[in-house]
Amino acid sequence: MRNLPIFIILLFPLSNNAESSQIEFQSFGFVGIGHVFYSQTFFKKHTLSVGAGYVPKSSTHDDMNLFSVKYRYSMDTKYFFNVKDIPITWRPYSFSFTFLQGKDHDVYKTFPDNTPKDYYAATDQRLLFSMQTNFIIPNNIELYWDWSVLDIGLISYLRNYQFYQDNYSFLGLTGIVNVGVGFRVNL
Repeated sequence: MRNLPIFIILLFPLSNNAESSQIEFQSFGFVGIGHVFYSQTFFKKHTLSVGAGYVPKSSTHDDMNLFSVKYRYSMDTKYFFNVKDIPITWRPYSFSFTFLQGKDHDVYKTFPDNTPKDYYAATDQRLLFSMQTNFIIPNNIELYWDWSVLDIGLISYLRNYQFYQDNYSFLGLTGIVNVGVGFRVNL
């Protein structure tokens, strides 16, 4: 994440080629209690974002600021419908990966209960894999539901599949998937 400032500097010259720009706010989904993104979309499907968020203090970790760089790929699949004469476009899925950098090297004071054997040490740098389903409403506003998995969650799931199968529902996926909600405004 030391390259985050370089990425931000490189993003601005690309803005002349961007088809659209967005401001986005997401809550939860491994990006903190609140995370704000500035995004630019290229070729209608590829979106690059930079963001900042906040994780409040809890009994297991200190509060932490988060910084992120995200790439999102939006599929062409769309469905159109009306709710009380309001046109809505549903884009059932888009995929993204996000590099997260936290500003706290002492992430956990104690590890959570039921931490699987050989779980990697806590760090403030993570890769996040996400899938979103989006609802586009008038006035260039998108509402979305986000399902996210941290890199360490995926690795731990693969290495300790039986643990997750025994302790969580839906093939153990509820032990690694986190849900977030957000909205995006096209500028």
